[in-house]
Amino acid sequence: MLCRTTVTLLLAIPGLVQAALTNSTTCVDIHFMLARGTTESYPGTTYSMAELVAENTTLSSNYENIIYPAVDESGSDSYFIGRAAVGSQVNAYAKACPRAKIVLISYSQGAMIVGDALAGGGGDSTLGSATDPLISKEVSNHIAANVYYGNPRHAPFQSYNFGNSTWNVTGKYPRLEYQVKYLHDRYSHVTADWCNNGDGVCSPSAGAGGLALHMAYSQDYDPVAAAWILKTIKA
Repeated sequence: MLCRTTVTLLLAIPGLVQAALTNSTTCVDIHFMLARGTTESYPGTTYSMAELVAENTTLSSNYENIIYPAVDESGSDSYFIGRAAVGSQVNAYAKACPRAKIVLISYSQGAMIVGDALAGGGGDSTLGSATDPLISKEVSNHIAANVYYGNPRHAPFQSYNFGNSTWNVTGKYPRLEYQVKYLHDRYSHVTADWCNNGDGVCSPSAGAGGLALHMAYSQDYDPVAAAWILKTIKA
């Protein structure tokens, strides 16, 4: 676990600040793939975390957005389009740039489409029939880090769960048991899932502060999450 002191020191090393991230799919050392939340404009909440990582490494980096509508999944095809886009874009970049470290950073509905591309999706009346993963074992080896904020499919009792007392809570769209196992077995070593207790998306026992908690992730966790990424990808 990274303490606040360690995080502060890690993110204050002089001489590492680089230019702002470029939106590009050219081959670099670290390629961030950002999946924004519902109603957000590109690049969304997740950009600030990617930028913080980029500013604290000497490795080259850029980012691309996962291209999908990011509108309410219950009344549109946004989820289905997004899930397919994650699979297509991750597979394409891994093939084009096999030496790059892919870092997935996703928020809210974005976290759902990323997780479902990795572990298989659906299995719910809103999300449709269960589907297979869209990322092969070979391609999964190119994913160096996978971070969720406010994940609607947050699973309880996982080693990669972080946040405010959400070890035992289940998200808005519970994941099928075999999908939870698949995600754990293949990705737990590169995954971190931040959920605030009371966030009605990842922790549906939300009270009156649920929406505020769902919108607080960047402010609450970006320095810690960025430090976790740097440590995980050994940048």
